[in-house]
Amino acid sequence: MFIQNAWYVIAMPEEVGREPMSRTVCGKRIVLFRTGDGAPAALNDECPHRRFPLSKGRVVGDTIECGYHGFRFDCTGACTHVPGTDTISPKLNTRAYPVVEKWNWVWVWPGDPALADPARIPDYHWNTEPGWAATGGLIELDCHYQLQSDNLLDLTHEAFVHKATIGNAAVAETPMTARAEGDVVHVDRIMRGIAPPPLFAKVRDFSGDIDRYQFVRFEPPANIWIDAKAYPAGTEDADRGMRWMVMNSITPSTAGTSLYFWSLSRCFVTDDRKLTELIHEQLYNTLIEDKVLLEEQQRVIANDDPTGAALIASACDAGNVYARRIVSRLIAEENGGSAQAAE
Repeated sequence: MFIQNAWYVIAMPEEVGREPMSRTVCGKRIVLFRTGDGAPAALNDECPHRRFPLSKGRVVGDTIECGYHGFRFDCTGACTHVPGTDTISPKLNTRAYPVVEKWNWVWVWPGDPALADPARIPDYHWNTEPGWAATGGLIELDCHYQLQSDNLLDLTHEAFVHKATIGNAAVAETPMTARAEGDVVHVDRIMRGIAPPPLFAKVRDFSGDIDRYQFVRFEPPANIWIDAKAYPAGTEDADRGMRWMVMNSITPSTAGTSLYFWSLSRCFVTDDRKLTELIHEQLYNTLIEDKVLLEEQQRVIANDDPTGAALIASACDAGNVYARRIVSRLIAEENGGSAQAAE
């Protein structure tokens, strides 16, 4: 159902502390906590003894203690303490997951740990890039993760769903181009001589028409960058224009739920905290509009096919079709089957 051998965002750094927390990634329940030196640890959220959730226990030193019988496990998953005995069966060890904190997100690898190369973590350096101002968060979605991936790869919907912030008629009326290069999908749309959408007018005070650029990039399983630019029409005047990178990483939890980590980083007026707050509020409200729509969509699809594989594609869905084919192929390769079997 999911690509297992991949890095997924599991938490914001500030969510992970000395109090254990639980998240589900690709159907696996994982407990997160920080060791004494601040490093994140991720274990199977289940004590092997009586299958009580470790997230209901407590962190003791560099171990997590089960809240039922007091068994303790270190960050490698080894059981290090059983009350009342010095003999500890290796059967009591639990699974540890590779976990890395990078680009202001915490990543976990649910697949084969021998393949968990941190160099394969997607490039979200704009979250921490000097000269850029970033803001973002987490939205929990009651929908299959690929519905949100589809949503971000086809921005036509902005004209209808996000009229108050980033949408106007030009987005739907301007054709886009889509192409696949290996496992990467690109969807580009350039809109020339159009009215600025409401949020653009607020943040840059455009007095006339603009040229607007949307360059969308997808990497599996569901990592999507939207390089958005706007300049006064007929120019590429950075001093009067705007550019921001909207970064999206969608983590499947179950067949019908997902974790949507988002951020926006801009390279103009970066020291204006009130502008950052305005952009955060406006974009968050925009993404909540998507959440409402996607969850309604999921409720309809769940009666038929929870993966959404039966959706009918139109011209605007070219990027979605490429992306879904790539994901289906990668799932099939992991399972030793064909891409058709995974679809």
